[in-house]
Amino acid sequence: MISLYQRIPIRIRISLGLVGLMAGSLLVASAAGFFPNEQEEILHGRARLCETLAISGTAMASNGQVDSLRVTLESVVHRDPQIHSIGLVSVEGQLLVAAGDHVGHWDETISDNVNQMRVPVFRYGKQWGEMQVAFANTGGLFGLNYWAPAWLLIVLVPACLIQFSFFLKKTLESLDPSGAVPTHVENALDTITVGLVLLNSRGRILFTNRRLNQLLSREASELMGEKIDELDWRSIEGSDEKRPWVESQEIDDSVLDRILQFENNGRMLTFSVNCTPIAGQGYLVTFEDITLIEENKVALAKARDAAENANAAKSDFLANMSHEIRTPLNAVLGFTDVLRRGLVSNSNEAVDHLNMIHRSGAHLLELINDILDLSKIESGHLQVESIDTSLEAIVTDVANTLKVKADEQALDLKVEFRTAIPRTIQADPTRLRQVITNLVGNAIKFTEDGSVSIVTSLLKTPSNSVEGYDPILRIDIIDTGIGMTPEQQAKIFDSFVQADSSTTRKFGGTGLGLSISRRLAEAMGGSLTVHSEIGVGSTFRVELPTQSAALNDMISPEELARLAKEKAQADANSELLRLPAKRVLIVDDGEANRRLIELVLKRAGAQVGTAENGQEALDAIEQANESNDAYALVLMDMQMPVLDGYSATRQLRSSGNTTPVVALTGNAMRGDREKCIEAGCDDFLTKPVNLDELLAMVSQYLGTVDPATHPAITSDATPSVPAIEFGNETVSTETTSIAARRTIETSPSNHASDAIVPSLPMDDEDFRAIAGDFVSRLQTRLDGIEQAIQESKFDVVHGEAHWLKGAGGTVGLDVFTEPARTLEQAAKDESSEIASQMLAEIRQLHQRVVIPGLDLSDAAAIDLTAAMNRDPSDVGLSPVQDIASIPNPIHCALPLDDPDFHAIVSDFVVRLDARLLDMRNELNERRYEDLGLSAHWLKGAGGTVGYGDLTQPSRELIDAAHQEDLATCEARLAEIESVRRRMIVPGPMPQATS
Repeated sequence: MISLYQRIPIRIRISLGLVGLMAGSLLVASAAGFFPNEQEEILHGRARLCETLAISGTAMASNGQVDSLRVTLESVVHRDPQIHSIGLVSVEGQLLVAAGDHVGHWDETISDNVNQMRVPVFRYGKQWGEMQVAFANTGGLFGLNYWAPAWLLIVLVPACLIQFSFFLKKTLESLDPSGAVPTHVENALDTITVGLVLLNSRGRILFTNRRLNQLLSREASELMGEKIDELDWRSIEGSDEKRPWVESQEIDDSVLDRILQFENNGRMLTFSVNCTPIAGQGYLVTFEDITLIEENKVALAKARDAAENANAAKSDFLANMSHEIRTPLNAVLGFTDVLRRGLVSNSNEAVDHLNMIHRSGAHLLELINDILDLSKIESGHLQVESIDTSLEAIVTDVANTLKVKADEQALDLKVEFRTAIPRTIQADPTRLRQVITNLVGNAIKFTEDGSVSIVTSLLKTPSNSVEGYDPILRIDIIDTGIGMTPEQQAKIFDSFVQADSSTTRKFGGTGLGLSISRRLAEAMGGSLTVHSEIGVGSTFRVELPTQSAALNDMISPEELARLAKEKAQADANSELLRLPAKRVLIVDDGEANRRLIELVLKRAGAQVGTAENGQEALDAIEQANESNDAYALVLMDMQMPVLDGYSATRQLRSSGNTTPVVALTGNAMRGDREKCIEAGCDDFLTKPVNLDELLAMVSQYLGTVDPATHPAITSDATPSVPAIEFGNETVSTETTSIAARRTIETSPSNHASDAIVPSLPMDDEDFRAIAGDFVSRLQTRLDGIEQAIQESKFDVVHGEAHWLKGAGGTVGLDVFTEPARTLEQAAKDESSEIASQMLAEIRQLHQRVVIPGLDLSDAAAIDLTAAMNRDPSDVGLSPVQDIASIPNPIHCALPLDDPDFHAIVSDFVVRLDARLLDMRNELNERRYEDLGLSAHWLKGAGGTVGYGDLTQPSRELIDAAHQEDLATCEARLAEIESVRRRMIVPGPMPQATS
């Protein structure tokens, strides 16, 4: 209530007080009788009229003049509008005479003596009736006429309030506002360093302090009483905000940090304005001068622009390097993809690809180092070195790096040295490599068929030097591509510009490459030009000046050929990476898993120990540490009896042991990796274990080995390189051995460049046997899939496709993974058409598979003969005619002719048969937790030993066991038992004969 009162303007409050005093005076006068009462006079008149009518009525009724009485009364009613009706009623209540609608107007229930009057009528001294008169209401609206001063107050109070308010407003406006603030308060406010103004509720200035007067160059007397809005305030450009005091009045709250400007003597002042309401009486506004701050901002903006201009070279450099990084990176990705897909025919070709990756990676590192070199970036231009550089090595490396890209487009990439060249020149090898790489890459990109040639020669141009000539190295990149018009040639060296707009759409690129190349060539003192014809091709020419001293050591085309051959042979004899003889602990409750991983790591060169559970692992690690022969790596299964991998790893970390731990788990769902890392593991591998991923992961922690103490696996083949022309003679440096050629040529499924070779090291006899066994068995399984598709047995197709999807990658043939996945989905969708298409694609891939050093047709015959010679009484194995009778037999993906793998699989089958009996008992006894653990073991172990068909039903059985779903558990266990009946298990190993 107090707040509301304070919000009322003072003039209104004064006006209300004056009106209240006036009204009180009127009330006192009325109570003292100073006001005439009209209603009392009306009542007196009505009473006298009623008495007169009663006397007249009595006289007329006594004389029997009833009709005369009626006429008299009607005349009275008709003449006086204040009378509604008159009636003469007997004592018995009988209406004797009536004038007007007396029955309608008279209400017996009303005892009102104002609007209804009764007068008794006497005869012979006794009352024999009464005269009743009904009058019109004279009380007015709400009966206000009954109170004499009512209407006076109703009209007078608002009229006086308005007049008093207006009068006070004008009076206050005419007063001198300088007295609104006491003098001692003014003196205090004048000391404040910001401008200050006090406004009344109408926005008029009551006070300004000395600082504001100085800022505005106005005297206080000039501003007093003036409306603040009438001053020339300006909002900042683009702002449509209201004035702070206007907004403060609307929201009844403070408004802070609003920017206003005011022009004073040609200078634009800038203020930060704050406005605060003062108890509904006015506003206190402060003006902080921030003109210098804004001017400093402008100065800072100019400085920023100068800094941006100074760093323009930095931006150009980073843009150029970002573009240039892509070319060698494409080579790295290209060769890596070739290796990943197994598109190599022998290990030496793989080594060749690795060498290309290494060289391209080294080039990338050089570029990145340039990017990070702040001195070069801030200098505003590229600095080039002048060191000994082998032009032949750079040209050959560029050709080798881009050969894969040329092969993809079926282009011939040629290197030609037409003249002798200096063995070394003074140049910047990194920049020179950039230029040649970019030009050759562009030539390949814009050439659809034909060839790309790198032609190098030495020219001697006439000059005024002592020798009479200047030596110039010329490098021509010649292609048979689309060519360019003269107009296009004139602009291709501009940054971000290509020949025309369709070039980017068709070939991609930013248009930076040629601009970079020209700038680099010029920075090395040379030039880059182009000559091109539409439909014929283009020649990009790099010319670099060289010192005459370099001509003292020349290298002929013939010597270049010899060096190329020696280099190729050296690459062929280079060693492959193997694991060092460091200790690795394998912890897994599955015997098959342990033995298989142990076999792979031992053959790679590592020393391996094993443990069946987490507790055994902790004991083994402790013993190794005590004997100063600690393990360098632990491969830890995460779900094991006694002590699981999570708990074992946590205990290991809590004891302060920092030995790297790689988790092995069949769980590959979202969050499983994080769970293992949280437990203390350093990395994560899923089961069934991919042998390539296993070796790659282990090598990250064990490091590299000393080639002198670890003999490498070698082969007869050497990598192929582009043909190099020396003068008019073409010399090929491809030196593939006769033995390697014979191996490839005798492979019936070899198709030259489209051959598919497993990514496992095929020069290792054991891995070659694994891949060969898989390929020889695959034909039979594909026939079974085809029959199942024809008979619409999609569950069989789904199972076989699922097996192929995992088994192919396990043996290094990832090319089967995607089509097998599509076949699996087609089986789910029961689509015979798509399934048949995928099967045809898989058969084509199968025909292209090459196992170096192995005739697959002979391997298949040997495998079949071995099966026919086995004892039919062997567990799980029937003779050939019985195998043929098994619907969709499931073969092991591992090479069972290898004694080690044979023993692993045989042991697994024995354990499986025993475990299946346990699982059946666990289900019958509703021991779901034990059933889930058994299924988890089977999920990982089955795929690891080559029976991938066990993985999916085992995974589903785990989920059903966790949910204690009896029906689903029964169905999944029955499916696993069905897979077991279809498994072709190994019989006894044939005895070696002398």
